[in-house]
Amino acid sequence: MPTSVLFAIPALDKAGPDRVFFELLRGLDRRRFTPQLVVSQPDGYYLSRLPPDVVIHRLGRETSTASRYPVVALARLVRRLRPAAVLATLRMAMTAGLARPVFPRATKLISRPANYLTGNRGELIRGAPIRHRVSFEVYRFALARADHLICQGEDLARDVAAVGLTGPSTIIGNPIDLDEVDRLAAAPPAPAALRGSPALLAVGRLARQKGFDLLIAAFARLAATAPAAHLSIVGTGPDEAALRRQCAELGVECRVTFHGFVENPYPLMRAADLYVLSSRYEGFPNVALESLACGTPVVAAACPGVAGLVLPGVNGWLAPPDDVDGLAAALARAVRTAGELSPEAIRGSVRDRFSAAKILERYEQTIAAVVA
Repeated sequence: MPTSVLFAIPALDKAGPDRVFFELLRGLDRRRFTPQLVVSQPDGYYLSRLPPDVVIHRLGRETSTASRYPVVALARLVRRLRPAAVLATLRMAMTAGLARPVFPRATKLISRPANYLTGNRGELIRGAPIRHRVSFEVYRFALARADHLICQGEDLARDVAAVGLTGPSTIIGNPIDLDEVDRLAAAPPAPAALRGSPALLAVGRLARQKGFDLLIAAFARLAATAPAAHLSIVGTGPDEAALRRQCAELGVECRVTFHGFVENPYPLMRAADLYVLSSRYEGFPNVALESLACGTPVVAAACPGVAGLVLPGVNGWLAPPDDVDGLAAALARAVRTAGELSPEAIRGSVRDRFSAAKILERYEQTIAAVVA
């Protein structure tokens, strides 16, 4: 009989973890596994695209702290379904960890931390010290209840161990469907073709974690020696007004375009000469993986979460983390040498390590081992 697995995530919309769970839900070998899904949000981009054999359980919209962490509702569902394993990420990882004591004895909990714990903790504590110190300890307590952890990279595995979570764990990167990337990248660029020679692109939430303030400062230095260079930024977020002011103060407001939200960024990724990842920390930078899958080289700050993804001399260049001078130097180096990197070799660097088939196999092996 196939092993029943309940996937738990707050929503299955357009975020990176949502796409990962979508790939797992549609790709798991049905001869070995019967996947089901539990979410809080009743709709979403990837939710509407799931195969019809995936049973969806909805716990209700998140309207309060209790509904953001529906411990009782999840516990009741698990006790009713009695799956062999629950695989949880984002807030559902905390929720499942807190509910773990009342799971059926045979049900195993596999938790997947989605971000760099200590970096995320430091940023949140700056905003609300008491509340986030408490929430971090609760999150760590909840993760410790898991039977197994899945970390997206070596940096995250080290970070998990550094906060005292030393139980069984496996490192599995995120999957990328190269055929789907090719299909989406072939669509007409929206909202318009990228400007500049070279054309630089960055995609992400306009918030401190993503380091767009560092990128704009570094680009201003590059602009002095690359007069035709142009930077396009895709995304929305709380820092947009401050970033626009920064562009004006540095005199590059005419050389930086804010595109806002773009439904399908893949044509822009393929059209770009360079993709830039300036984050201060990441769990796993899906946008960099997607750009590499488009054949576009990546200049990345070597922040936590990047290790093993960007390979200097093969698919991109690394810069010191949280360092404007270092990022500017890496951009200048990339502009000089970008033509030396082959788009097909860049795609191959992720196909060999992060293809959906390879990552699915790793997840299937891990789930089977934990259940056994």
